[in-house]
Amino acid sequence: MGFRLMSVIRNHHFQSLMGNVISAFFNILSFALLVRTLPEATFGEWVFFQVTYNMLDQIRTGLLQSGLIKYYAGTNAFTARKVCGSAWYLAIAITLAFLLINLLVLGIGWGYLGPSWQYFLQYLGIILLLSLPFNFATWLLQAKHQFDKIVQIRILQNATFLLLLTIMHFTGKSGLLMVTYAYATAMLVTSIYCIVHRWTGIRSLYFKSIAEVKSLFVYGRLIVGSMIASTFIPYSDNFFIRTMINPAAVAIYSIPQKFMEVIEIILRSFAATAQPTLSGAANRNDPAAIARTFCKYTGAITFLILPFILGLILFIHPLIIILAGKEYLVALPIVVIFLCSAILYPMDRFVGVTLDMMNKPHLNFYKNLIKLGINVIGDVLFIWLFMDLRAVAAASFLNLVVGILFGYGCLKKQLDITVMDVLKQGWTECMLILEKIPAKLQLVKK
Repeated sequence: MGFRLMSVIRNHHFQSLMGNVISAFFNILSFALLVRTLPEATFGEWVFFQVTYNMLDQIRTGLLQSGLIKYYAGTNAFTARKVCGSAWYLAIAITLAFLLINLLVLGIGWGYLGPSWQYFLQYLGIILLLSLPFNFATWLLQAKHQFDKIVQIRILQNATFLLLLTIMHFTGKSGLLMVTYAYATAMLVTSIYCIVHRWTGIRSLYFKSIAEVKSLFVYGRLIVGSMIASTFIPYSDNFFIRTMINPAAVAIYSIPQKFMEVIEIILRSFAATAQPTLSGAANRNDPAAIARTFCKYTGAITFLILPFILGLILFIHPLIIILAGKEYLVALPIVVIFLCSAILYPMDRFVGVTLDMMNKPHLNFYKNLIKLGINVIGDVLFIWLFMDLRAVAAASFLNLVVGILFGYGCLKKQLDITVMDVLKQGWTECMLILEKIPAKLQLVKK
C-alpha cells in the first residue's frame, strides 16, 4: 500500500495538480481574510493593484517560460547552463525595463496622478523585482520535471502571505500599505529560500550567449502576444469598472473570478497533459491524431467540469457567504453568469492550445485580440448604458463566444473536426477516465 501510495504522490501529473490546488486553496483563504479585513473600497484598490502586477508578471512569464523549457529540457549540461544563463540575462533585462518605465511614469506624472496610482507605481516595480528569483526557479524546475519542489515554493509563498495577513487581522494593523508589505515580504522570503537551495540557477548567468538570448526572445514573443491580449481581458473589466463605476464595484466583481479558479485548476492540469500529445502529433505531421486529441480533451473536460459547475450554482448562496460575507451576496447573479459561461471554457482553451502546438500562434493571438476588442467595446458600451456589473459579465460572455467561433473556424480549415466529434469522443474519454478511478483507488488500498 505504501509503495503504491508513494508512486501516486511522486507522479508528475499529481504533483502539478497539487501545486495548482494548493495555490488556489491559499488564495481563497487570503481572499476571504482580506475581504473581511479591508473596507470595500480599499479591497477594490488592492484587487486592482494585484491584477496590474499579475498582468506584468504574465508578460514576463510569456517571454521566458516556454522558451526556457523548450531549449533547456533534454539537453547536455553545457547547453543547459547556456540556456539558463541566457534566460536569466533576458529576465533581468525585462524586469529592469519594467522598473525603468515604472520610474519614468512615476517621476514625470507624479503631479498628475491620483493617490491610488501613486501608490501602485511606488510598489509595483519592487514587487516585480522581488518575485523574479522564485518565479524563475519554478520555470527551471518545470523544465527539470521537479514538480515536488515547485509545490514547496507555492506553499511557502502563499502560506507566508496568509500568516502575515492573519497576524495583521488579529492585531488590527491591516491596511492597504500593510497588505502590500506582507505581499512583498512573502515574495522576498520565497526568493531567498530558492536562492539558498540553488534552485534558481542564477550562477549560470556567466554562461549566457547573445545568440541564445535572441532565440529565447524570438520564441517567447510568439507566445506573449496571445498572453498579453488574454491577460488584458480581465484587466480591462477591472479598469473600466473602477473608472466608470467605483473601486467598491471592483471588489464585488472579483467574487466570481475566485469561483472560476475551481474550473481553472482542472483546465490547467489537463492542458499540461494535452500539450506534448498535440505537439508530438504536429511534429509527425499527423492531422488526424491532432483532431482526435483536440476532440477527446475538449469534450471530456467539458463533461467533467459540468458537475462542478452545477454544484457551485446549487450552493452559490452559502458559498459566497463563506468566501466573502453576506454583504457580497449582491455578486450572486454575476457569479451565476460566469459559471454558466464556464461550460465553454474547455473549447476556448483547447482551441488556443491546439493552434499553438500546430505552430499557428499568430491565429491564437488574433483570436485573443478579437476577444479583447469586443470586451473593451462591450464594457464601455454596456456600463454606459446600464451601469450594472451584470452587463460587464455579459460582455465577457460575448467575447468568449466570438473568440471560440473564430478559433474553431481556423481549426476547421486545418483539421477534419465537428462539434459532434467533440461530444462523442469527449464522452467516450470521460467514461474511460471515470472507469479508471475505482481501479486506482483499489490499488492504493492494497
